[in-house]
Order: sequence, then structure tokens, then C-alpha cells
Amino acid sequence: MKLFKKSENLQGKSVLIMGLGTKDGGLGAALYACRHGAKVTVTDLQNESALQEALAELKDLNITFVLGSHRESDFKKADLVIRNPGIKRSNRYLTVAAEAGVPVESPIGIFSETAEREWTGITGTKGKSFTTHLTSHILQSAGMNAVAAGNNCVSPLRFVDDKAIYPVLELSSWQLAEMDLHKISPHIGCWLNFFQDHMNWYNSMEEYRYHKESIVRHQQKEDIIILPLDDPALSTIPGISKRYFFSSTRSLGNNTGCCIQDGWITWKEDEATQIIHKDSLPEHMAVPLHLNLIPPAVCCAVAAGVDKHKIAGGIASFPGIPHRFQFAGKMGRITFINDSAATTPDSVIRAINSLSGKKLVLIAGGGGHKNLDYRPLAKLIKEKVHCTILFKDDPASIKLRKELKDTNPSQLKTAADMQEAVDMGMSCLNPDENGTLLLSPGCSGAPFFVDLFQRGEQFLKCIRTDEL
Repeated sequence: MKLFKKSENLQGKSVLIMGLGTKDGGLGAALYACRHGAKVTVTDLQNESALQEALAELKDLNITFVLGSHRESDFKKADLVIRNPGIKRSNRYLTVAAEAGVPVESPIGIFSETAEREWTGITGTKGKSFTTHLTSHILQSAGMNAVAAGNNCVSPLRFVDDKAIYPVLELSSWQLAEMDLHKISPHIGCWLNFFQDHMNWYNSMEEYRYHKESIVRHQQKEDIIILPLDDPALSTIPGISKRYFFSSTRSLGNNTGCCIQDGWITWKEDEATQIIHKDSLPEHMAVPLHLNLIPPAVCCAVAAGVDKHKIAGGIASFPGIPHRFQFAGKMGRITFINDSAATTPDSVIRAINSLSGKKLVLIAGGGGHKNLDYRPLAKLIKEKVHCTILFKDDPASIKLRKELKDTNPSQLKTAADMQEAVDMGMSCLNPDENGTLLLSPGCSGAPFFVDLFQRGEQFLKCIRTDEL
């Protein structure tokens, strides 16, 4: 397999961007190639109408567009193919390119190969977007020129050439696999957690874990890996780099890192330093789902050079991010939470367990199920959820409805679309009583919605937050 090397010059070379897409993967790559003087062709199976936002950003650049189809000839004659992160290397057009001796790359592969500075990479099955943005926010609050990018739909190729920017990258298993091809791990790596996901992509959990392990596999002694002390399978992973640990349930013993102790977010090295008490946090940061992600973000910030005494303000002022257990407003005593990025059953379990003392109505389903086990989620729903609303005929709703077949009909409803789902949910709650309407699907967005982002935006629109 031929890869791009940082010693190579793209000036005058033919670069093919496969998959412009709508989430910056192909767009950032196209901008990078143009910036480096390449002759750029963009090919995408979608038409101009579907790609109009990305095309608008490229309209003044000298780019050839092949939309609505791919041509084998484009792949054979290119000097470099940069594929959108969502396209597998096994794709037949990429095979044509590889067989012709053309290097096939991804945005993160090029970034890791060419970024000549230190940077932080954060992975995990759940929570990596939130932790990435929180870490970046803490660094910015402390005066660093940090940017959150990567799997969160901001291409790192947008700023790879600007050494004044400190990158904090959210890394999926697929991106880590691309970095592994270059035998590169981030200077500061953080692995939050690991549980079942993407079983429609991987053949086994072992294969999935192998890619995740790239976060530490190529680190050197001067690098830092941040790991969960509460997970022996992760905290003992082999490696030669320096280790920081985090925990939300117990003290760190003789280890260096961050934990929650007596209600305090506490940094421990030679001695313990109390950073901020959980009672001082805004409501959206104090829920367990987010509170438990503060210690790893603190570890990342300290590892990046932030004074531990300058971290509290960044934590307290962090507004959260859309679609990740997002507090979306209130109507009376009803709280609306948009957790559209909960794309696995385990993620929904974490969301439900973060809510207590309120009547809970759950909107779930609305997408593809990724071949995951819904039985533990169904068991928890029966124990803790007042009413569950699923959608019609999408793969995830069908699978979850099967696991909930013994549920009282009054506690399991079916909606045709998001507006009906929200209306059904509201009919189950009283504004004069404590209650929560939670969108936490446990599946990908497609095919019922365009993606998880559109699903979350529809939820926000339907609850009419501007009128709450």
C-alpha cells in the first residue's frame, strides 16, 4: 500500500478528492490540496443540489468536479487520492487506484504525516466529542490558540500548516487505523472508554479494539497517554509513554492524574490540588454523563501545559455541544435533552442513568442499528422509562420494539416522524411536574434521517425552544 509522505510536494500534482460530502472531510482536503498548488478534481456520487454548501466554499478555486458518479480513469491517472473518512479502503475505485500504484490517503493520515508539532488526540466509544471540545475550551480559556477538530466534522487539514494553532483532535477508530498505517500516535493521547460499537463495520470486537489501541501503539517515552483507572483492560495497556489516569469513583493512589474526590475535581501529582467543586458547575456540566468527562479533560489540559490553577474557569464556562446530551430548554418543569449523538444502546443506557428523580419519556430509534445488542437497554427502559416512543419501520426501531414486545402498550408508542414523536412525548408529561423528554436514539441517523445531526436539529425545531 502506497502512502503520502511529508517530503512529497503537491505542486502541479493531480490530486483526486473522493467524496466531498457535507461534513468537511472532503472539503477540508480539497482546500488543503489547492493551497499546496495541486491540480484538484473532486468526485462524489451525490449531485450538485446535495453538495451546494460545500461547493459554495470552493466556487472561486480552480477545481474540476465530477458529480453523480465516479470514473475509473480519474483514479488511475491521479498522483494522489484523498478519500472521505466515511469511505472504506476496500471500495472498488480505491482498489483501482491502489493497483495503479496511486497513493490512497485520508485527511487524518495526511495530517499525522505532516503536522510538525505536538497535538492531543482523544478517542473512546462514547464521550470523545464532548471531551475534545471541553479540552479545547479549557486551553483557549488559559490563553492557548487551540482548535477542536477531527471526527467532530472539522477537518484538521484546514489548519495543519499553521503552527500557531494547537490541535485537539477527536479520533474515531477508523482515523486511528489510518494513523497506524503511518506508524504515528499523538504526543498526548487519551482513551476514555471502550464498549461495543460499529459491529456493522468490524468483524469482531478484537479488530475494533486493535484500531483503538493505535492511540498509544506508536508513542515514545516523551509522550503521554491518559487512561481510565477504573477500567483494568485499558489502564494496563502496554506502552512506553508517560501515564496520567482519571477516575470519577475513587482516588488515584500513587498515580498522577485527575479524579473526583469529596465532590471536588482534584488534580493529583506530588500533592492534591482542588480545582473546582461539582456544586459550582452549571446544570449541564453537573450531570454524571458530563461530570465524568471532566477529569480526562483536565488531564489533557495539564499534559498540554496549562497551569492547573487556570483550569476552573474553563470548566465552569463551557457551554456544552449540540446533540451530545444537550440541555435544549424547558417548558414549565419539563426539561428537553437532545442526545441525538447517542448512536449505541450503551450510550442510551448512560443517558438514562444520568437522569433520576424525574418522569422520563424517551424518544429512541430512527436509524440503522449497527448489529448491536439491544437487550440490556430494553431491560433498563422497562425499569426506568415512563414511556418510550419509537419510529416506524427503521431498522433500529424494529429491533428495539422486538425487545420491548412485553411492554404495556400505553408505555410504548410509534411515531411517523419527529414532530409526532415530540407531540406524543409532551402528552405524557405535565409542565407542573418534574419530567424529561429525552431524544437518545441508540442508532445511526440514516436511513430514517439524513444523519444524526439532522435528527437532532429536527428535535430542536419540534420542541420550539425559542418559545420555551
